[in-house]
Amino acid sequence: MRKLLYISFATAAIFLGSCSESDFADAYRDPETVTTTTVPKQFAGFMKINFEDVIPSYWNYFTVIRTTSLSYTQAHGFVNSTGRYVVGEAGKDRWNRYYKFIAQYRELEKVMGSLSPADQAANRIYMITATIYLYDHTSKMIDNFGDIPFSEAGKISMTGGDYSKAAAKYDGQTELYVKMLDDLKAFSTELNTITLATGVETVFKNQDLINKGNLVSWKNYCNSLRLKMLNRVSAVPTLSARASTEMAEIIAEGKLVDETSENIAFKVYTQDTDLDTAGFFDALESGGNNIAPKPMIDHMNANNDPREPWLFEKGASATAYVGLDPTLTSGVQEQLVADTQIAIYNRSVISKNKWLPGTVVNAAEVNLILAEYYSRNGNAATAKVHFEKAIRQSIEYYVRLGDKADVLTWKPTTEPTVAEVDAYIAKINFDGATTAADQLKLIAFQKYIHYNVMQADESWAEQRRLKLPAFYFMDDETSSIRKTPPTRWTYPNSERVYNTDNYNKVKDKDDLNTKIFWDVK
Repeated sequence: MRKLLYISFATAAIFLGSCSESDFADAYRDPETVTTTTVPKQFAGFMKINFEDVIPSYWNYFTVIRTTSLSYTQAHGFVNSTGRYVVGEAGKDRWNRYYKFIAQYRELEKVMGSLSPADQAANRIYMITATIYLYDHTSKMIDNFGDIPFSEAGKISMTGGDYSKAAAKYDGQTELYVKMLDDLKAFSTELNTITLATGVETVFKNQDLINKGNLVSWKNYCNSLRLKMLNRVSAVPTLSARASTEMAEIIAEGKLVDETSENIAFKVYTQDTDLDTAGFFDALESGGNNIAPKPMIDHMNANNDPREPWLFEKGASATAYVGLDPTLTSGVQEQLVADTQIAIYNRSVISKNKWLPGTVVNAAEVNLILAEYYSRNGNAATAKVHFEKAIRQSIEYYVRLGDKADVLTWKPTTEPTVAEVDAYIAKINFDGATTAADQLKLIAFQKYIHYNVMQADESWAEQRRLKLPAFYFMDDETSSIRKTPPTRWTYPNSERVYNTDNYNKVKDKDDLNTKIFWDVK
């Protein structure tokens, strides 16, 4: 925690549409040199600082999720090496980045608090949207770690530099989820009536890295985040009734990211800043991180999935798509990879694509949530509508990712036809799933395909919650710590050393076997 407590606070004024590298350097100054800030600049700095958790980047993919979420979800094929199910310090960078992120948010609160009541009211939009974005990433932290420091975290600037007062307690995960759901519901209502003064509106558009000042998009984002979080807690006994009621209210209002045109992403506008995916190819292609997983490939082969050539390439020595079999020994797996028999993620569309957006929320995932909701409530016909819509949107999503590809060597030359998409949907045959349990299997597998390596956090949360798809993992018999994939990440060692008193209150939960509160199946 000491590293986190010593944070200085950055500011940013980012105009991605026209900035050069030198402009960006001037706008987003070294945190150690910053002495003053404003609400708009602090807002942009807050949104920028955790970009590696959104835009596909080297450090997050190679250091954090390569050996965790990607492997635990079989989003990629991985070798059955010793210790593969032990998180260790893999989550340390995610942890540190989140607390730099929340420290920026606290500074935004501080700057807002210094304004007059009239100016606070005029700039209210910054706090609403910043908090929505904060809650999105806070929910992901809870989904990985469970209890986390939140209410007292990131406040070193507000304690006059007293580090002992800034050591943050851990907040309960259930209570945090409830608080976030309460606040998001209130924000959704407030966004219905909020208006921006001309001056505020112009600046907000320039500083908003996600939605470029579009309040409709922020409303859709807020409600889609609520829908996702409510769905995640829908089996928790104390929250199931609330989840059902509020999901119905959100659906009735109709303000959601359920159409492709409404997709929300942290977009890459220029290669002149570090807000790009230039390092992603190294993260995905190094260490076999781009190896195709057998369950996904087998499904695509059996059903002629139109996404297959857009997501994957055949192995250089193979005549068909082959995924890495998780039941094989590590030696056999390594030989198959070395012989280039195994498919890999498409280099043109995915790994070498410098313009990949950072997914915030997209229509395909929202429609899969809606399909699950309707199926759970006995409305198979409407569930089918959203299920099939999600598949069409997912196919379109991955085809369109190739539009700005710089390297065209492996990009498919023809796009899927309507007939091919229809044929795939017909083979999946949602009508043939006559029970909610069977329908959920189909929905969960489509989540697995759609999320793949692009949304590893969401995929791991959903697979733990649903226990679907039911993948086979070979036990790691050489490990005395964990023989199968864990149910949470463990806290970084820095918490034991520098936040000892607070860590000691939760250390009994700091175990790979401890379930997140919504993991009740």
